[in-house]
Amino acid sequence: MTVAVWDAGGVTEQPGPAFSPPADDSRASSIAWAVAVTVVALVIGLIAWLALGTEGSDGARGPSTPPSAAAPAQTGEQQAQESAPEGTASDDAAAQTPPEEVQQLMLDLQRRDPDDPMAVGEVDAPVVMIEYADYRCPYCAQFAVETRPELQPLVDAGVLRIEFRDFVIFDEQSHQAAVAARAAAAQDLLEPYQTAVFARSSEGHAELERQDLLDIAEEVGVPDLAAFEQALDDPALAAAVDADTAEARSIGLSSTPTFLVNTTVVQGAQSALYFESVIAQEEQRAFSRD
Repeated sequence: MTVAVWDAGGVTEQPGPAFSPPADDSRASSIAWAVAVTVVALVIGLIAWLALGTEGSDGARGPSTPPSAAAPAQTGEQQAQESAPEGTASDDAAAQTPPEEVQQLMLDLQRRDPDDPMAVGEVDAPVVMIEYADYRCPYCAQFAVETRPELQPLVDAGVLRIEFRDFVIFDEQSHQAAVAARAAAAQDLLEPYQTAVFARSSEGHAELERQDLLDIAEEVGVPDLAAFEQALDDPALAAAVDADTAEARSIGLSSTPTFLVNTTVVQGAQSALYFESVIAQEEQRAFSRD
């Protein structure tokens, strides 16, 4: 079989894993084999659908016009190149809303773990925004410094939960910065530390050596600097960063920042107005599902 693979140049097909019917003809084995094939098909479907609506490497800010009702957001690059879509909002939705199975797969990526140190907001919020980002990405920095604060009222109101996922696309400094943010989160300073790190990349890819990360920790008031520094070498934190990055790649992402807002994909440093519109649409969808 072949699978859809998305890269900067588009969707290509490459040989995928071969699935053979089980040698054991028992009913249990047949069901297990069918389930495995179905899961793979759903993942491929998600990758293919994401590829239709997202492309590029770093996401530039596009027009701040809110998306049409129920239509997945486009990338900044696509919006800059394309004129307003023809047809009605319902036509646009029919063309771009993913199948129900793919929507459910996207919803299943939400962790809703009350002990998740990388998440903010009520665990039962109707809308979860999964943010895949790299700490040295200038557009991720733009979102973190300019847009993210404007979404805080929705978090405070219990409408929005933000689950941050590390997506390391640059070098070892990005990986070490991700570990450092988790070390700060362990001391309840995730958001101040993230904001300070991202601020350094506002004008380009920041240099984030180990000493820089320690300096930032002191700057934001991490209480136990010795524990923070020790955590920079914690293999468990490094493994968590690697797991998030593997998740992003497994669903076909290749650029930062990318956001999964329930069942809508937003790529790039869009405006707060744009995000607010998407969140409002997804809140309505969430209530209709209930």
